[in-house]
Amino acid sequence: MELDDLLAAGDANLAATMRLSARTAPGAAMEDGDGLLLYSTSARWPGPYHNGAIRLDRSLAPAEVLRRAGAFFAGRAPGYCVWVAAHADEDLEQAALAGGYAAISAEGAPRLALDRPLGPPEPPPGVTLDEVADEEGRRRYLEVTVEAYADSFLPRDAAEAQLASLEAVRGPHVRAVVAHLEGRPVAAAMVVTSERVAGIQLVGTVPGARRRGLGELCTRWAVAAGFAAGAEAIVLEASEAGDPVYRRMGFTEVSRYRWCFGPPGPGAGDARHDRR
Repeated sequence: MELDDLLAAGDANLAATMRLSARTAPGAAMEDGDGLLLYSTSARWPGPYHNGAIRLDRSLAPAEVLRRAGAFFAGRAPGYCVWVAAHADEDLEQAALAGGYAAISAEGAPRLALDRPLGPPEPPPGVTLDEVADEEGRRRYLEVTVEAYADSFLPRDAAEAQLASLEAVRGPHVRAVVAHLEGRPVAAAMVVTSERVAGIQLVGTVPGARRRGLGELCTRWAVAAGFAAGAEAIVLEASEAGDPVYRRMGFTEVSRYRWCFGPPGPGAGDARHDRR
């Protein structure tokens, strides 16, 4: 797949993942159309995977993106994140910063991609890989996620909303796996397939089981599931801890995502006046 096609398909996959969350989270809200995706799945956690704006049509003026985001999130959440793709959204980022939005990270998260299957996951003795197929599996995935992401300050209720139903982790375009160590759920990963790519999300390992390769094991399972679903490439956004693991597995960096946090504070410049 050519790089431009991969980046566009990856952006579309990210949007598909957010749509999945907005469709399955209780009380969620979403506006999807005219080149912009707006979604809110948590009333109190303003992180980009729970309250965000993704521009899908790069001809959409930054001022219009920010205007619509401000209207959508007013009174809905304590804050929200405008996604900035390094390969396409420089104008949006400049307008947001000029309008008083705050830059969350100067470097952002690497968008990594893999264009070939890996070897099959091979669980070590005492470890099983179990695909999420029922409510018990979903609950185990949720418990792993809550414990694994506690040090990332993800509130339990935000994780519960994101993984509220079986449809959030099992369906025509989504599959998930939980690794069990001596019967205890300790690691997990999920994969969402859309068009020509599959995106890996919510890879986590509980603190007491880290440094045993279990997160990588679940990722390998998700990679295989994505290619089995017909994907031509696998993509993900890497955390600081996961980045070296994914690169060792063969993923390569193709872009980055950054975020501008809003709404602008009192007295900030009015981004609606930016006509770029």
